[in-house]
Amino acid sequence: RAAMAEIRATEQRLSARMQWPFWRHLAAGLGIGVLIFSQTLEGGLSVFASFGVVLFALYLKNDDKKRHGMFVSGLIEGRARWITYALIALGLAACLYVRIGMNEPQREQPLFWVLLAAMIIATTALSFLWQRVYQRELRGHGR
Repeated sequence: RAAMAEIRATEQRLSARMQWPFWRHLAAGLGIGVLIFSQTLEGGLSVFASFGVVLFALYLKNDDKKRHGMFVSGLIEGRARWITYALIALGLAACLYVRIGMNEPQREQPLFWVLLAAMIIATTALSFLWQRVYQRELRGHGR
């Protein structure tokens, strides 16, 4: 019982530390935005921009480790995982739609800009939701 109580106390302290600033959530939204925008670029530029997003994600991971002493992946066990899968599915669907389903040149179509803005906002909002669900789970709610 004492060990379980200590685990719960540790999870409570961890949930208090799991508070990222707005810019961190926005970074996720902008990353998806760059991936979607990169679908409108020709050849190597598209790959280069997508690779830049991967490098930026690695930078954020390393920054989290330095700044907070840890990195929390969205693919952890628990209820927050569905949000990560939803983000991946939405991002992939948006990229495929822009690349395959939208007439070229995509950037000249108002729908492209609406989709881009909606995905940046949705990803940022889902990042906040992920944080709340994860914190709630650490506090012992929703298990």
